[in-house]
Amino acid sequence: MQSWPLHEQLYSADQVRQLDALTIQAGTPGFELMKQAGRMAFRHLLRRWPDIRSVSILCGGGNNGGDGYVVAGLASRKGIQVQLISLSDSEKLTGEAREAWLWACDRGCQVQPWQQNMRLTGEVIVDAMLGTGLTGNVRGHYQEAINQVNQYNCPVLAVDIPSGLCADKGVVLGDTVKASLTVTFIGKKTGLMTGQGPEYSGDCRFEPLCVPDSVRRQIQPVAQMVNADAIGRLLKPRSRTAHKGHCGKVLLVGGDLGFAGAIMLASQTCARSGAGLIKVMTRPEHIPALIARQPELMAQGIESVHQLDPWLKWCDVIVMGPGLGQSGWGQQIWQKVIHSDKPMVLDADALNLLAINVDKTFMPDKAQRNWVLTPHPGEAARLSGMSVQEVENNRLDTVVRLSEKYQATVLLKGAGTLIASDGLLSINNSGNPGMASGGMGDVLSGLIGALLAQGLSGYDAVCLGAQVHGLAADRLAAHYGERGLLASDLIDVIRVLLNPECEQNAG
Repeated sequence: MQSWPLHEQLYSADQVRQLDALTIQAGTPGFELMKQAGRMAFRHLLRRWPDIRSVSILCGGGNNGGDGYVVAGLASRKGIQVQLISLSDSEKLTGEAREAWLWACDRGCQVQPWQQNMRLTGEVIVDAMLGTGLTGNVRGHYQEAINQVNQYNCPVLAVDIPSGLCADKGVVLGDTVKASLTVTFIGKKTGLMTGQGPEYSGDCRFEPLCVPDSVRRQIQPVAQMVNADAIGRLLKPRSRTAHKGHCGKVLLVGGDLGFAGAIMLASQTCARSGAGLIKVMTRPEHIPALIARQPELMAQGIESVHQLDPWLKWCDVIVMGPGLGQSGWGQQIWQKVIHSDKPMVLDADALNLLAINVDKTFMPDKAQRNWVLTPHPGEAARLSGMSVQEVENNRLDTVVRLSEKYQATVLLKGAGTLIASDGLLSINNSGNPGMASGGMGDVLSGLIGALLAQGLSGYDAVCLGAQVHGLAADRLAAHYGERGLLASDLIDVIRVLLNPECEQNAG
């Protein structure tokens, strides 16, 4: 398993508060931390909008509001016109937030109390209303202010987190500010990275502030961020004496009538991702097209499930599900393959059949399982017995529960893809909305199967596969745009990314 850099650790809101408190106990005054946060937010404000002449800053009654008061004081000193609005009685502020309010007033800022339908005059709005402590839905004048902010056609900088977004789950708590830029402090919050977090946080920037490493080591993060650094860490140049037997043998099973494309995409990706030998077993009608498209594949039609027996023994890894369907053909294959003790990637209808049969059919002993499950939220709902909405509202808890229930490495698809395995939890940072098209999951399953076959653990193969899959889409979207992105477009780019030494990856 990989050890990721400290700045790529992800924390819950409570853990960030602990880091804050421990840093203060270690000798850094709380108001100094607040001033650091305000300075960092203001620096990003100027970097993003260097010609800004006016700003509207909305401050709440807690420390998030205190950060906003520091931004206001810095902007005023810079000669920027400041509309400073308080959503709580400034005279009743306490602690560091009160210090920040007085600090801003000493620098010429005049505070206006929030009024319904107040006109916001700034070229940029700074949201410092509600921080990470919010648990229930936004109400009252905070709800009014959030809706007012979202009605304006101007950019928004969110301080630490967009007001109204759950810092842990990435769900909207009634109403949420939709930010153009979020500057978050001390620790990256899981809610910014998954679920609806990426939609509402916009471009997210992290500032660690002066939290000592000795303090960070006292708090175990809830998750890790998977980024492009994983490619070079996990993939090394091959031995000069390598041959196809060293690079893994993969059996891909699926492709019922009408779904030939799914098994084709998975098998082609598997081949381009470095697997040494690939056997594809599908409907006999699909064999000519498979061979014509990719002659390197060993393709065979399934007319009897007993034909699978020698290949289940031969392979190192199984990928089952792309185009499998739930007809009698698919069900018989599933019943045969699921009893294998080989590492196995289960996707699409292999997951749906697992959800139907898990309480009815003998399953391999948990100690013998080496499974990877790759559900989208609908499939995760069926596997967990929850509704899709419940899954989306509890993404982190759901992926961990599924991993424990099936003793598997589980990848939960969606914005901020989640990976859980044996107590480990990661969020992938690559990918874009252009991936909302058919066949993307088939490509991912073939990619993960190839990485497993080349010796990576389930957790590492899934983390790397998710990162490369999304990064390939990001490269294509940057060049051609998101609309019209096809799953088959990713395959050649995936090959390039899986070769870190390739000159196309330079720079």
